[in-house]
Amino acid sequence: MKKLYPLLALCFLLILGFTVSAQEIKSSKVLTYHGESENWSGAFTTEVLNGVVIQEGILKYKGQDIDSTGPVSCSFETTAGGLSSTSRLAGSSGTNSPIGEKGTHKSTGKGGNINLFSKVEIVKVTVKWDGKVESFILYKQ
Repeated sequence: MKKLYPLLALCFLLILGFTVSAQEIKSSKVLTYHGESENWSGAFTTEVLNGVVIQEGILKYKGQDIDSTGPVSCSFETTAGGLSSTSRLAGSSGTNSPIGEKGTHKSTGKGGNINLFSKVEIVKVTVKWDGKVESFILYKQ
């Protein structure tokens, strides 16, 4: 009977270890960053879900005439990677207007090193529109 106790203890520890590992895999970690410049406000979110890094960057134009911006190119840069995209602002007139809140531009992506994203403190944003360029920093919230 005394030989059975160590075996039972080992089985209990194995089951406990698998349970903790499964909970860590299912839980997600979300990091958010916010900031603004003269013409833009921005947000960047990094979520680690089931071992996959999901990134989303959103810009909102502060001006009233969103059609005057034309196509908007933006990049969200971190020490662990980044996103870049070009499109018209959501809600702009004409064809191919993206869906979303009026005056916004969204970039999304997957991938990257999970361990590096948890150490990111700032996100550098560069926006190009209508012959203008503006850069600003998003800070971790």
